[in-house]
Amino acid sequence: MKRAIPVLIVVFPLLVLGFTTDTTSANSDTCQQIRQVRRLAIRENLDDDNLATLEYQYCATAQPPNSITQPSPTATQDCVDLTVMTRLARIAEGNSNLVSLVESQQLLACGFSEQWGRSSFNYPNGQTAKFGSIWNYPNGQTAKFGSNWNYPNGKTAQFGSTWNYPNGQTAKFGSIWNYPNGTSTSFESLLSWACSILGREGCATRLLEVRNTNDFWSELAMVELSWNAYTMSSQATFRR
Repeated sequence: MKRAIPVLIVVFPLLVLGFTTDTTSANSDTCQQIRQVRRLAIRENLDDDNLATLEYQYCATAQPPNSITQPSPTATQDCVDLTVMTRLARIAEGNSNLVSLVESQQLLACGFSEQWGRSSFNYPNGQTAKFGSIWNYPNGQTAKFGSNWNYPNGKTAQFGSTWNYPNGQTAKFGSIWNYPNGTSTSFESLLSWACSILGREGCATRLLEVRNTNDFWSELAMVELSWNAYTMSSQATFRR
């Protein structure tokens, strides 16, 4: 049986801090403190449900933390799955509350893998995050079923060796890559186009991952770059 954590005693200073200011930076500081306390609760096998609720309230409006974009080779499967979910959610949803909810679970699973192993758990909003080997997003959409991945909007992200964009267009089929509007192209041309729109800084964050076209993480990075470039450009003026 889990020991009850004295939530009010531990969190009261955090609540006071949150109520004294509504700025993004203050919420970000409070968010980090709540996450530190919640990690301790998980490590000590304490009931962290109330802390999870507070994390949802404060971290939804806080500045996003530095997330893990590619787990280490020794990472647990939960860490790997939540990392993929975070990146797919960010592709389709930007910096939404949904992304914050998924990312908070990822940070805990990857940072405290020894204490994290769970067969099922829920998000603070009550939606099922994991049940057995099935993963879901906070909006109830299935994220992973078997080896197939989906976006939060229900569109298929990866099926076998095929990748798709959030709008349903095929990104990669076999060795053929496509622009987000469905036009076929080469890997090199797609990368060049994306970087020409995103600029050096926007492109550099994923270039190290884009090593070849037959690796899961490099393909995911290519989809990210292409979709980010597409959303930055107006569909009305998109010409390819």
